[in-house]
Amino acid sequence: MSFVKKISLVSLIALGFLFSADLVLSAGDTYGLDTAADKAGLKTLFAGKTLPGLAGDIVGVGLSLVGIVFFGLMLYAGVRWMSAMGKTEDVQKAKDTLEAAAIGLVIVLAAYAITRFVFGSLGI
Repeated sequence: MSFVKKISLVSLIALGFLFSADLVLSAGDTYGLDTAADKAGLKTLFAGKTLPGLAGDIVGVGLSLVGIVFFGLMLYAGVRWMSAMGKTEDVQKAKDTLEAAAIGLVIVLAAYAITRFVFGSLGI
């Protein structure tokens, strides 16, 4: 059997398992998943939240992701600068990455602050 045929056979089997699990889980509460979710409080995670509260949660998650991306860019630029070993082009690229990451973070935080101020002034 050729390599391509093996890969396609394994992919087909994996997709079969994936879709069969979906069919089993959609059949009902056979395994007690709904009961466990109720007891863990996962079904009431969004219950009782208003649309602005849900939007605030989403914005909070988005800002957290922006912070993670900023940290990753800073780490990447720092490693790139340290591994430049005196090459001015590599040092300049690392500096440009640091500068772009800092400017991006300032823009995102300024947009958040302006939006919060405007909506706070309007009483929303």
